[in-house]
Amino acid sequence: MLEKSGTIDTTQLLPLWYTLPEGFDPIDLSGVPEERMEANYQGISDLYPSATKEQLTASVLSFEVALGRMVEEGLVHISSFALGTEDGILLTGLCQIFVVERPPGDPNLYPRAALEAHPDEGPGVHKGIVPLPAGLAAVVVSDRTVQVPGVFFGVPTDSTSAVRTASFQIAFPRIPQAVVVTLSTEVIEAEEEFLELATLVAAGVSFTAPRPVRALPEQADAGVEPSPFG
Repeated sequence: MLEKSGTIDTTQLLPLWYTLPEGFDPIDLSGVPEERMEANYQGISDLYPSATKEQLTASVLSFEVALGRMVEEGLVHISSFALGTEDGILLTGLCQIFVVERPPGDPNLYPRAALEAHPDEGPGVHKGIVPLPAGLAAVVVSDRTVQVPGVFFGVPTDSTSAVRTASFQIAFPRIPQAVVVTLSTEVIEAEEEFLELATLVAAGVSFTAPRPVRALPEQADAGVEPSPFG
């Protein structure tokens, strides 16, 4: 269930790589907006077959506006995920990766400062610092009730939803920036599996390029079969 699906290279902007498990469906932030909106329209239509054209259009436009705002705030990755648990629960949710500014200084001191600056307190919020392959991470896990604007679904009334969020903040080692990995889900009953998944994604963050995979001798000798199309 948690097999890795490949490493994503973001070095066009920053020395940042991350590996996502199987079951993640990323949204192409660099793609053509019209094509992204058409794909989103079709996806929502398949999920909500009774929705009207006006409702689908409103939902797609609202999402595109929200996506643009998140990109301005440093979003470098967003994907939905759907994974089956051993108990037969379908764990679904959203994964977001941001790059944000941080105060200059020792990256090992950043996690504690990030936790102290985090505004959320209360019984539904848990904070800590954990070691990950990329460095120390400030972790915040919270349960909260969020308001879902009706315009997202093309309806006049708003609704509420219980959401569990796990956020990991890791400082880049040599530049005054940090990566923030956030996973959220409405499947509250799959607590253990969700936290395992969130930790796995955060552990897949790297600030150094992965080593190239070398072919085994028998693979190198086999060569590549020529294409019949030249």
